[in-house]
Amino acid sequence: MKRFFLIVLTAFILASPRPALAAWGDGLFPDALNHWAAEPINFLGALDIVRGYPGGTCRPDQPLTAVEAVVLLMRATEYTAARPTNLKIDIPAGAVWAKNDLALAVQNGIVANEELRPSVLVQPAPRYLVWQFLARSLKIPLDRETALDFSDAAQVPAGAVPAAATLVRLGLLRGQPDGTLRPLDTITRAELLALLSRMIEDGWLNPLPARRLEGWVQAVKQDTRRERVAAPGTPPPGTEPAPRYILTLSTPAEGSKDYPLAPGAALFGVTQAGPAGLHNRQVLVVLNRRGEIAFTRVGEPRQAPANLASLTGTIEKVIQGRGYQVIIRDLNHDLHTYQANWATTVSGGLRRLKENQWVKVTLVGDFVWELEPLAVQKFSGTIDAIDSRRIYFAGKGDKGSTIFEYWDRARLSDKDGKKYEGDQALVSGTHVEITYLVPPEKLRAKRFSISENRLDF
Repeated sequence: MKRFFLIVLTAFILASPRPALAAWGDGLFPDALNHWAAEPINFLGALDIVRGYPGGTCRPDQPLTAVEAVVLLMRATEYTAARPTNLKIDIPAGAVWAKNDLALAVQNGIVANEELRPSVLVQPAPRYLVWQFLARSLKIPLDRETALDFSDAAQVPAGAVPAAATLVRLGLLRGQPDGTLRPLDTITRAELLALLSRMIEDGWLNPLPARRLEGWVQAVKQDTRRERVAAPGTPPPGTEPAPRYILTLSTPAEGSKDYPLAPGAALFGVTQAGPAGLHNRQVLVVLNRRGEIAFTRVGEPRQAPANLASLTGTIEKVIQGRGYQVIIRDLNHDLHTYQANWATTVSGGLRRLKENQWVKVTLVGDFVWELEPLAVQKFSGTIDAIDSRRIYFAGKGDKGSTIFEYWDRARLSDKDGKKYEGDQALVSGTHVEITYLVPPEKLRAKRFSISENRLDF
């Protein structure tokens, strides 16, 4: 019986981004500009959780009623008010406008039946009551052991202490600068939005994940179309519109994509004036419903470390949780698990990678710095001779022989792709299939050779 082997020879190509420029406005709501909660307000505004009032304001310091707090919370949860529920509940007249949100909140244990009273729902909501709504939405056992270490902790009603303790333990509730909680004070829109923003960023809530992207900016370029968009701050007809810009954003999941900046988009975290401070920086962006970047938070620069390593192998699996994990099978058939983060650059994105796809991976410890899918071709034939590191295949007709070099550094597999553990080396007359990397230039002849300094085994 003829033995069947898989032999792979590899190399890779890298590309580098080019910088460009951009600029945009100060945020989605004029009355949130320079407010202490401007960042969470704009973050949630870009996600349509905060929708504003006529005139484009968001009234951050306005007190909230309990029903308004429930509606904002339900918009931020995985539940959708667009999906009706069959639950029948009695709702006060002043809260009928939020009937479906309230029904979903009761159905999911966020609002208790005894809280469906006018004296609770349509009145300004005390902080402790909203803490209870938030803690119930977490779907975890509440903390009934930890004491609250705040000077006014005794003012927290007994029934709300577990909720407050849970939020404090998770770092969601942090108290006031003077060391108090002020549980009986009415909560404002800004205070609730700051809490909801923390819950989203810590992974407790997950609204519209496809519109929240984290990566780094490869380029910023001016939109030459200079479209006029009807939005706050747009010049009146007949005047020259402000320049529009496009970010080339690299994310581990999607690879490199262009996204236009929305008029009046919010920007946080840049100390350098102008768009030059954005290129090659970590960013968290939120897309609006038109696919434009409406919110941007800028982080650290992307800088290549000195201790880069490399690995060639095949994709075993890509696992998505709060982040991404990539499992690679190397040339010795050993499995390795690596983490992807915002700085990871993947040509085409991790979501497009397929099982058994050949890749070149550049690593920083256990983190993927760059991942490049490799284009491969296959060759099959019967070995004519082996001379040290060369395998010769006899040509057919008037064609010369085909030669593959450095076969001893390749991965040997049986016909099922499993590691070949036979006790004999390849010999003349053995039929094999060879998978090899397509070089940057087209293969011009049957002879195929890769120099030693381009092999990474």
